[in-house]
Amino acid sequence: MKFHYLILISVISSFCSQAQSPYILRGDLAYHTYDRAEILRLSDTIMINSINNYDRNLTVDFFKNIWQNDGLTKKDRYDLLHIYSDNFEFLETQDSIDVPVSQNEVIFRVGANESPSSYQQINKSAFEQNPILKYFYKTPANLLQLHTPSFELILNPVIQLSYHHQVNNENIVFQNIRGLEARAYIDKKVYFYTQLLETQRSFLNYTESWIKKYGTIPGQGFWKNYNSGVISNLKGYDYFNARAYVGFNPVKSINIEFGHGNHFIGNGYRSLLLSDFSHNYFYLKFNTRIWKFHYQNIFAEMAPTSTLLNPGDNLLPKKYTATHYLAFKPSNRFEVGIFETVVFARENHFEFQYLNPVILYRAVEHYLDSPDNVILGLNAKWNPLKGLSLYGQFVMDEFKLSEVKKQSGWWANKFGAQIGLKYLNALGIDHLDLQVEYNAVRPYTYAHRDTLMSLSDYSIANYSHSNQPLAHPLGANFRELLCIARYKPFNRMYIQAKALLTTYGADRPGENWGGNILAPLQTIEQEYGNVIGQGIKTKIAALNVDVSYELFHNYYIDLQGMWRKTKSDVTVDQHYIGGGFRVNIANIHYDY
Repeated sequence: MKFHYLILISVISSFCSQAQSPYILRGDLAYHTYDRAEILRLSDTIMINSINNYDRNLTVDFFKNIWQNDGLTKKDRYDLLHIYSDNFEFLETQDSIDVPVSQNEVIFRVGANESPSSYQQINKSAFEQNPILKYFYKTPANLLQLHTPSFELILNPVIQLSYHHQVNNENIVFQNIRGLEARAYIDKKVYFYTQLLETQRSFLNYTESWIKKYGTIPGQGFWKNYNSGVISNLKGYDYFNARAYVGFNPVKSINIEFGHGNHFIGNGYRSLLLSDFSHNYFYLKFNTRIWKFHYQNIFAEMAPTSTLLNPGDNLLPKKYTATHYLAFKPSNRFEVGIFETVVFARENHFEFQYLNPVILYRAVEHYLDSPDNVILGLNAKWNPLKGLSLYGQFVMDEFKLSEVKKQSGWWANKFGAQIGLKYLNALGIDHLDLQVEYNAVRPYTYAHRDTLMSLSDYSIANYSHSNQPLAHPLGANFRELLCIARYKPFNRMYIQAKALLTTYGADRPGENWGGNILAPLQTIEQEYGNVIGQGIKTKIAALNVDVSYELFHNYYIDLQGMWRKTKSDVTVDQHYIGGGFRVNIANIHYDY
């Protein structure tokens, strides 16, 4: 299948006319800044932001339109300047910006202390500064940048060092990430992106329990044990992670991307349709943007198990997914999207009938005698008032209306829902942003029946990759309430507090009450009477507080603390406090 993809790439690339750009990784400042700009109605946009892989070029174009808005506060202008600097290559070179300060102070002062009338546009010259050793940091955001008429390269380091002290944990909870991030453009038609990360780290107790249960590390693939030769209680995991892809536009409205990565669809903190919780996977993606529509197709090759359960140098089994997402945004206030995906397993080959980009997958599955796992979904967002946004999702794996009306708790009524609210500039306080989100998924949702001879205890066509859910981290059989408060008291300081209340059903050995989506459906405990939280009812209450201060552009110092209590057969307290230092990487939280 990979060979066919390569042929497709080489043929279409000869007709490339204009490229878009690499996407901005989730967790970047740009995502929340975009949310604020749209919900506060600082500018109209038809950019679909439920597809949470924001194209850098389109995002910068949107923010350029906002710059002259008189309603921007000093903090807003600082946020925009930060994003302009991060995406320096998409600024114009002509014209001069009227900047009443020296150029090397632009990122921290322009827009923060001057009136909008002092300048009318932003271009590259505003961010140029005296480089270090002639070549490094010619602009605040980029370590090294190379520009020729036909080729452009931007290279940055990635670093994250952290330490946490957890109650009742004799081992050091630490993180040591080193790597690099690079993006490049050829003839302004083809783009490349890569992020390479080498990591040694340990995890908090509840994440360690998750790793032991599923035999995999969240967001990672192959790993090995790590033990320090110097510090006796410094031990954990050692792993390498790579994200890389190439993209281009065969025609103006269609973008094709090919590589390894993951994706997120939705407007919330979680997604019940497709999230980036799992490890990177091999994919071919098409984005078609026409008028107020955005249509995305993703064809992916995934692993039905983890490397821990496939010892030696044996080839991992394969499974595949094909995904459609069609979004429509008639105005700045409303957006709706229809989602469908199919997960299927063949003997190491793709089911070519699923390559049809416009047919409904349920129809194809019926042609094949219904062997595969088809999941349908709906995503919607509505901004009724300035500063307010309502959003939600509905996911359906299987559904029988007559059983729902009888409230029988039939096992095959497998569905889930999300509803959320965002309230920006709450109580009239600039950059105090509140979010409330509720998620619930019934038992056995995302699970399936197919197994392999070598993995008889695991379903191969469930909605997972490398033993990691492709939607919510908890899989199914849960309900969850999230409350998030974000506040920026002044430029370069970011505060976030997050409260989590969760109820889910766990399994005793040999049981399957519907939370573990890897378990095959042949092992369900009962046909009727299934409810959310069945099994070992487990309740989690947690409060996280993060404080970050930006020393230099994209160089952060972090302070973090968490209070967490888990109640099931026993009560466990897992509190921690700690901090760290990071460069060009967002904080990733395993909060479930």
